[in-house]
Amino acid sequence: MSQFSRRNFVKSAGLLGFGAFTMSSFNVDNQIDLELQSSVILPKRLTKGDLIAVTAPGGAIWNPNDVLKFESLLKSMGYAVVLGETLKKRHGYLAGTDEERVEELHRFFSNPEIRGIICMRGGWGCARLLDKIDFNLIRENPKIFMGFSDITSLLNAFYLKSGLVTFHGLVGVNTWNGFSTDVFQRVVCNGETCDFPKDSSVVKNYNVINKGVARGKLFGGNLSVISGIVGSSYFQLPPNSILFLEETNEEPYVVDRLLTHLRIANVYQNVVGVIFGNCSKCNAENPAESISTIEVIREHFSGLNIPVSYGSPIGHIASKWTLPIGIDVEMNAETGSLVMLENAVL
Repeated sequence: MSQFSRRNFVKSAGLLGFGAFTMSSFNVDNQIDLELQSSVILPKRLTKGDLIAVTAPGGAIWNPNDVLKFESLLKSMGYAVVLGETLKKRHGYLAGTDEERVEELHRFFSNPEIRGIICMRGGWGCARLLDKIDFNLIRENPKIFMGFSDITSLLNAFYLKSGLVTFHGLVGVNTWNGFSTDVFQRVVCNGETCDFPKDSSVVKNYNVINKGVARGKLFGGNLSVISGIVGSSYFQLPPNSILFLEETNEEPYVVDRLLTHLRIANVYQNVVGVIFGNCSKCNAENPAESISTIEVIREHFSGLNIPVSYGSPIGHIASKWTLPIGIDVEMNAETGSLVMLENAVL
């Protein structure tokens, strides 16, 4: 959701509305999804010459030059590129109607020539597609799918509903700097089981909330987006999950409210570790009348008997990790390291 505050969209959408789902339907859907997860699907790695599709499943793209620059970048990296029609469409703040955006996702997944799909930006709108997506089609046509921010809802739902490992990473409007591009290539192109240390060149404000080491399956993304779909069948964490979170352009009291929703929705009951990325531009407008965002996070997590850290290179920042959703990882809150315990691509 870079360039737009979630306050303008997600808050008005009613962050707590999904909590009204009945526990009976929740448990039935959860059972079905856990059965699907027993067979994790790894997409094929990207190689030079592969065809990459660029799409906008959420917010509208306001600057056509951003699309041209990203197309040029991908071609300079050795890829062929197909640009989606959603990159030119407008439906208010959305990149076309829900039907147009979901049709493009289906078309790109079903096209055997396309090897990867990268989202142009986040914004708002992906959660509107969740009950319209053909998850069987995605399961039968696995390929690289990457984005972050509002794309969070698709990344987690694709894994939870189809078993496809997805990637929380760069979008088209990001600066693909050396750090971020190197991690992308190691994870998505080389198929490495990466060991990500706490890199002092990009991590400046690391905080240990709770010491410890944990192993589990990795899920997560933008805090506002996750809060908006908690209680639905599209975000149900299996046991032994490691949750990563990030936020941007929200004051500490909003971060507090979102974390409170996750707590009272029992999201943490299956979580064995929490990795906070950067909460960029999450300062109080009136600091004298507020506590800081890091204090909010400490209050929410210091009482949990699990490792928790803050400040990893995740989120609305220039240098970021590419994180595979649904892959087993090990986190060390004290050292700030994250280790992939298995490959994320074939």
